[in-house]
Amino acid sequence: MRKTIFLLIFICMCQVVLLSRTDSIHDLKKAVVQIGRLGFKTELPVRYINRKQLEQYILRVFDQDYPDEVAEKDAFFLYTMGFVDKKMNIKKIRKRILINNVGGLYNERTKELIALEEYRDINTINSLIIIHELRHSIQDQYYNLSEILGDYSDFDDRRLAVLSAVEGDATFVMVQYSGFSPEVLTSYNADALMSFSPLPNTGILYHYPEIIKQQLTMPYISGLKFINSVFKKKKWKGVNQILKSPPVSSEQILHPEKYLKKETPMKVQIGYVPGGYEFYHSGVIGEFYLNILLKGEGEYQDFAAGWGGDLYKIYSRPTSYFLIWESSWDREKMASRFLVGFQRFVERRFYLNFKEGNVKGSPFIAGISKYGYFFIRRFKNRIFYIRTNDRNAMNIFIKGGYYD
Repeated sequence: MRKTIFLLIFICMCQVVLLSRTDSIHDLKKAVVQIGRLGFKTELPVRYINRKQLEQYILRVFDQDYPDEVAEKDAFFLYTMGFVDKKMNIKKIRKRILINNVGGLYNERTKELIALEEYRDINTINSLIIIHELRHSIQDQYYNLSEILGDYSDFDDRRLAVLSAVEGDATFVMVQYSGFSPEVLTSYNADALMSFSPLPNTGILYHYPEIIKQQLTMPYISGLKFINSVFKKKKWKGVNQILKSPPVSSEQILHPEKYLKKETPMKVQIGYVPGGYEFYHSGVIGEFYLNILLKGEGEYQDFAAGWGGDLYKIYSRPTSYFLIWESSWDREKMASRFLVGFQRFVERRFYLNFKEGNVKGSPFIAGISKYGYFFIRRFKNRIFYIRTNDRNAMNIFIKGGYYD
């Protein structure tokens, strides 16, 4: 589901500027057009419903957009890669967050804006939310949001990149309407911004793993920074061209100059298939999620600087799994730098000590713990990583030298 948490983390800071404003829904539509330099192609219907109806509506849309099978695959990936230390019901967690934080949303399927009944009376908080959603409706009329967001997993770097452009754009319009400075807002991290929120429900994010919190907040915070950077160089003409050719990686979001230079990721392919296994899931982790993986409880850093591209594949059979992840880096030294942090992360997360090995002249490190069998090898600017609970499958992989 595209909508997650609707900029509530920004509102307390913005509301000081808006205290004297009492716009109508007509005024808000007009403001969105004037600010964003794009008009409505067709009239946007606005439907008001009570909170119980909104909760039921959100759950129905969420179940359509995020079926159990997809949620289970996401949860298994997050666990096997080490983003979380135990298997979790990701769908249940995300439902709880949505129910507690959504006040309105634009539905790309029905082409209508749904809002709480009390939003008929425009105030500081709901005017910002409505502005944000009105911009989404304009985006959809011009660029078809469902099409550009694609069918990638919510935890796939490619979807994160487009979502950041979509949410960053709508947030930028909202911030322009508020009169607040994008630079001030984006100078805070997610935790700091949430501490400003006047709504207590945003606090539930603190209790969830970092990857869940960041997947929800990154598109708004980093997306706003990205749009603001493009605006400084290309003004509204440039901003309104972004969704015609949306970013393809979180690297482009984190480093807008790479988007402007059209620097795209390297293509990574994984040909190896463990015998007796069936394909289960695949995706791209990307620079931002790799940073979150290594962040742990410390400060956010660009651990994955120099990321060039990656791909993971998970294979399964009734009692076993086999995760393969391969990444490419801009230069060998960048691959080496990331590997140092990644090895340390794997050792801490899964309580193991790697030992050096060599097969057919190819050096690698491997380890074992109660969490399974692990393998890492760097070859020039590429890193290969395997995790499995099948010792025989790991031995076959290593002895066959399939990692070059």
